[in-house]
Amino acid sequence: MNIRLFLKRNSTNILTCIGCMGMIATTISAIKATSKAIKLIEKAEERKGETLTPWEKTKVIHQVYIPTVTLGFATGMCMIGTQLLNQRQQASLMSAYGLLDQTYKDYRRKCKEFYGEEADKRIIEAIAVENSESVFINASCLCTNVDLSLDENKGELVLWYDKYSSRFFKATLEKVLLAEYHVNRNYIIRGESTLNELYDFLGLERIDFGDYIGWMPYDEGDFWIEFNHVVSKLDDGTKFYIIDILFEPRLRYWEEPDY
Repeated sequence: MNIRLFLKRNSTNILTCIGCMGMIATTISAIKATSKAIKLIEKAEERKGETLTPWEKTKVIHQVYIPTVTLGFATGMCMIGTQLLNQRQQASLMSAYGLLDQTYKDYRRKCKEFYGEEADKRIIEAIAVENSESVFINASCLCTNVDLSLDENKGELVLWYDKYSSRFFKATLEKVLLAEYHVNRNYIIRGESTLNELYDFLGLERIDFGDYIGWMPYDEGDFWIEFNHVVSKLDDGTKFYIIDILFEPRLRYWEEPDY
């Protein structure tokens, strides 16, 4: 493999490893330097015949700590470099996701224009059926900061499909409705809400960039996040519900959209 390409692909990991080794080296260097510094101060005080002042001690030992300070500075620069690279890579991934997301939305819009709403619905259902072999996630354990629990005797666990994370999970209708309610409550009170918040309320694992995908009102009509539950069936006849969000979440939702 090309060395330059290898360094480019693994720069974050390399800087992280160097930073970790730098921390260890800085600690060892500081221990050794302190031992030398104590001996130098003792010898200087013997020659002077009295205790050295803080400034005199600094003049005696400052050169001993130069390697330690240098190692510490280099380690700090590696950590800063790692953070900057992470931010750059995250921005690139978000841009790529944004491009794919926009392409997907344009495709769905054109599909509806040419073939109608029914064709779009059938495509979504077909995708859900293809993903039906995924491991089911039980949403009985909800997030700790909001109590969405209902009487366990109320309602039955039904199968749901979330098209944004492409996964199936089981939950009662009441719990899903309450999760959607709390997302809207945050949206109205705080003026924004994220896709990961919806998954928190459902008791599901968060997704990458889920904190960057969400809703914020920019038009007068955007005062409520409308959820729709589309009934469909798997090949074996099992009924499930597709969670469809009519007011779709946007990447970088805090930025004003271009219409």
